[in-house]
Amino acid sequence: MASKRQASSSKQPDSRKKKAKGEEEDNTWSSTLAALKTAPKEKPPATIDGLCPLSTAPDARVYEDYDCTLNQTNISANNNKFYIIQLLEHDGAYTVWSRWGRVGEVGQSKLMPCASLEAAKKDFEKKFREKTKNSWAARENFVAQPGKYTLIEVQPGAGQEVEVALRVDAVDGDKVCKQRVLPCTLDRATQDLVSLIFSSDMFRDAMQTMNIDVKKMPLGKLSKQQIARGFEALEELEAALREQPPQATRLEELSSRFYTIIPHNFGRARPPLINSPDLLRAKKDMLLV
Repeated sequence: MASKRQASSSKQPDSRKKKAKGEEEDNTWSSTLAALKTAPKEKPPATIDGLCPLSTAPDARVYEDYDCTLNQTNISANNNKFYIIQLLEHDGAYTVWSRWGRVGEVGQSKLMPCASLEAAKKDFEKKFREKTKNSWAARENFVAQPGKYTLIEVQPGAGQEVEVALRVDAVDGDKVCKQRVLPCTLDRATQDLVSLIFSSDMFRDAMQTMNIDVKKMPLGKLSKQQIARGFEALEELEAALREQPPQATRLEELSSRFYTIIPHNFGRARPPLINSPDLLRAKKDMLLV
């Protein structure tokens, strides 16, 4: 009998440790969400999408704040797509730049010249309404609509990151490796350690396990407010997972919403359901990074 009591008591510390760890993680989650919600809203000047031909023109700029990044994920239809719209000014002329496609891909694009500023505004606002079923003038009170794109907040410069990533992809690694360089004078153990620290493969593998685009967050660095919305979407998913049994259609809807708010690059694969506590924890950890 004594041995049974000892076995029982030996399990209690483990369960207490797990409970304490869970409470600590929940506190971290709650404090992070609170900090993101109360963070001041930063709105630096918009930059031209790096894949737009005018991005390298010295005097070209985004007109005022006529710049938006839209996203839409629908797991059942295997939709995981973005849409970028910008009103650009260059040498007294106005154009509307659009780029769209699968998240993680360059996609298609169009640069539309406009007869005047008013015509450009009208074209921009029309596209925005068609894609979102929301008015551009009322975007501060944006309401996501079924089957339409959702407005997401990204930090300026996302386009430049895409362009740089494509340029890096185009580099011929064999030619670079054949260039003559001085031999390393470090001992082998130190060389291996430095190689590990700066290993792009190591970081790529770690990020890809969480479906994070290794070149950039798929549509650019998200604002604090956008990340807070991602936390809130996960809270809804957590509540849905607690239901017994969890409703598959509800999990699909909430997973699609999370991927819309926090863009993921799944290539051409169907976005997976977040249907287990482990997957939910992985997404929480991703947002806490």
